[in-house]
Amino acid sequence: MHDLPFQTITQFAGLGLTLIAGWFLGLASHSGGRKWRERYAEQDMENAGYRDRAESDLRDASRRIRDLEAENAKLKAGAPAPAPAEPEGHSSATVAAAAVAGAVAGAAVTHAVDAHHDTPAPAEAVHAEPAPAEAPHAETQDASAHPEHAH
Repeated sequence: MHDLPFQTITQFAGLGLTLIAGWFLGLASHSGGRKWRERYAEQDMENAGYRDRAESDLRDASRRIRDLEAENAKLKAGAPAPAPAEPEGHSSATVAAAAVAGAVAGAAVTHAVDAHHDTPAPAEAVHAEPAPAEAPHAETQDASAHPEHAH
């Protein structure tokens, strides 16, 4: 024991007491890791939510791909494709009824226009707009400056 810096029992006791006092001081000043555990738990919950959303999105995309591949195979085989399910919006029957109503209305308008062109025009139209009154100086204007007035 020639090279030890502590040679007496009192010096070793002082070293031991200093070591124990350091441990107690460290325990007293340490927060116990509570805030880090809370932050870790919060981050873990966020990551778990993200993983769940990503997995559900992946499942939905895989299901959609499977459905489209099945529909593609049916179309290639010549079988009629089933009507796609519409999760939101109007039903197929409502859309079809609106399309039929639009087609009927369009046919009625076309028929009315054709019938109007086939019959001679009445002497005075009831719904015609009145002709705009021309200003007295309109005759002195150059006809090339306003081609809409030169008929």
